[in-house]
Amino acid sequence: MKSEPAKWKSDYERNGYLVVNDCLDGDTLARLSAELDKVQTGFNALPPHLRNHIALEKDFLASQPDKNDLPADKLGQAIKLIMELPRFNPAFAELICFKPLLEVLATIFGTTEFSFHNYKAIIKAPHVSSAFVWHRDLPYLEHSTPNLITAMLCLDPMTEANGATVVYPGTHRVPHESVGPQDVVINEARLPTDIAPVTVTCPAGSAVLFHVNIIHGGGPNRSEIPRRNLISIWAGPDTYPTTPARYVYQDLMPASTDPARRKQLAMTFPKLLA
Repeated sequence: MKSEPAKWKSDYERNGYLVVNDCLDGDTLARLSAELDKVQTGFNALPPHLRNHIALEKDFLASQPDKNDLPADKLGQAIKLIMELPRFNPAFAELICFKPLLEVLATIFGTTEFSFHNYKAIIKAPHVSSAFVWHRDLPYLEHSTPNLITAMLCLDPMTEANGATVVYPGTHRVPHESVGPQDVVINEARLPTDIAPVTVTCPAGSAVLFHVNIIHGGGPNRSEIPRRNLISIWAGPDTYPTTPARYVYQDLMPASTDPARRKQLAMTFPKLLA
């Protein structure tokens, strides 16, 4: 990965999103892809406590029938969403400490004192995956400030054909109090008419980071190529959750220089940080 902190910060602040090519090195990309394949192909053999964190395309069809033009019997066991990803394999837990991504996050936050919130996988399976509604992330996350970053690691190329994320640049610049439940789903009539949407395309191994208030969505995947993204949420200083929900490893601060936080990290991942 080429270190370009000035460009990272200016792109993010101007547009509300940022693409960093080659964030994942080849070995890391291959390992993560292989471990996610195991989850997908071994879905039926997973213990209940892990299966409960997985949602299938047909589950989404039941709640959002307008986002997929295929009937349930055509969707099979295609996985759409995996929550609590670090519980499935140490490779995903250790990704919390992945230094290239932490470098980009520290640049955007302007500090090393930011905290982990959660990791999930979103999968757009070839031929069958549904579209994603237009939305902002903040109403889902429910934090005390919008100083949060969504970081997406792409295990496959993102193209228009396989359902790449589409953003409305600049829509992150909105007062905190103006964002609410109405932004969980944004219908077409409420989309900006003075901003051209941008389809975010990039090769496998890229990182896409965006502000939790940017309006974004994505089309279905009717191509031959999967679109698998590992998505983490990160909270800046003095930004705290306001709901009872807590996630595995939440509140770790993997880039912190505070001795107590470094000790916490070393005790959490002793082999990784030995």
